[in-house]
Amino acid sequence: MSKTFEKAVKILSLFNYEKPVWTLDEMAQETNIPKPTLIRFLKSFTEVGFLRRPSHYVGSKLVLSDNYYLGYKLIELGVIASSSLEVKNIALPEMISLRDEFDVAVQLICMDQLDGLYLEKVESTNPALLYTKVGRRAPLYAGACSRIILAYQSNKLINEILLGNLVKFASGTLTTKNELLNAIESSKKLGYAYSLSELAEGTVSLAVPIFNAEGKVLYSISIAGIEANIPKSKIKEYLPRMWKAAAKISKELGYSASYPYGQ
Repeated sequence: MSKTFEKAVKILSLFNYEKPVWTLDEMAQETNIPKPTLIRFLKSFTEVGFLRRPSHYVGSKLVLSDNYYLGYKLIELGVIASSSLEVKNIALPEMISLRDEFDVAVQLICMDQLDGLYLEKVESTNPALLYTKVGRRAPLYAGACSRIILAYQSNKLINEILLGNLVKFASGTLTTKNELLNAIESSKKLGYAYSLSELAEGTVSLAVPIFNAEGKVLYSISIAGIEANIPKSKIKEYLPRMWKAAAKISKELGYSASYPYGQ
């Protein structure tokens, strides 16, 4: 990767759900890119629409804001990328069916390096305040929908995460090596993961794996809501239907073996 391209990626990667707005000074401090160089990048990004810098009037004078936001061109590209995802198009009918049957939020997640990335979400008729949004990330160890993916990864990757910094997002986040390893092993054996207050307080997620043509688990499908709607005592009521949905999605992705759960 060229140094110029590396700097460009570094700047654009600053913008996320937690901090969608940045000033020049903040970006310079975070990236260690000299301000003159950073200004040139920001000027180019705003010209092509990758970033935007709103203006406002001070008296009768139009002044540019100190704040930078992601631009509409990136939103357009994101929509194009999202619409071209085969797994999303395959999974969406099953997600809608699960939502209609159980009246819970349904989510599709993919593995992206050491994170779970939320690709699609179908809301219930009574939306709960959840951590999840399309495009948001969660570490593979936190939340059922990410952890069920982690359960099927190599021992090398699992150990890398176990030995890393396990950040506590909410009261239920698993942050010790032993409890996380037990949860991973249990998820793979049982074919599902369940989480309570791991990413946001009082919220629940129940997730099952999706297999691709190579038999790898890079995706999962989950239902989510508040604990009263998806209590642990009712897991068995949801799982057969969720496994059936995951089996159908897996088959359409090219998975030729029998789905290993719920048959």
